[in-house]
Amino acid sequence: MNHNELLSLLLPPVSYAPSGGSLQAELTAEGKALDAAQVSARYVLGGVTPFLAQQLLPNWERVCGITPPASAPYQQRLQAVLAKLAEIGGLSIPYFIRLAAGLGYQITINEPQPFRAGVSRAGDPLWIADVIWVWRVVVQSDSAARVFRFQAGLSAAGERLTTFGDPIIEEVFNDLKPAHTFVYFAYQEA
Repeated sequence: MNHNELLSLLLPPVSYAPSGGSLQAELTAEGKALDAAQVSARYVLGGVTPFLAQQLLPNWERVCGITPPASAPYQQRLQAVLAKLAEIGGLSIPYFIRLAAGLGYQITINEPQPFRAGVSRAGDPLWIADVIWVWRVVVQSDSAARVFRFQAGLSAAGERLTTFGDPIIEEVFNDLKPAHTFVYFAYQEA
């Protein structure tokens, strides 16, 4: 039962004719306003957690300090918010590997080392001394990039049916990495 019908039932039975033109218009307008308020209240209730946030997901992104790409589908945006909320902090390689595993990625992290006499040997790459501030994240996947497919209930109208790429792990790592370092990503098939 909608609010229009409920409001008409609240009228005294003899004093008003609910089918009257101006009264019916007023009841319809007030009923629609109450229906809209009820729908809005459901969105607010769902927005208490990011899992059911739907139209309130931009508020979660704002609170978490996330600026998603314009073309990011809802699933990617939700996953970025959940990752931000799950992070506990750390700078070690095991921390970043656990963080990636929590996001559903299997990774390895390589730290190139500069060539050093007495330590390195013939055939080792010749890196400059500043390479110690660089690290490479190798993302293992079944395909070269992660695939996000449109799903009813998880995607929003107007999104692409399929999106390729891994902007989530890259954004999370670039956000959490030490500021004086540079991280680059390589994708390998598993």
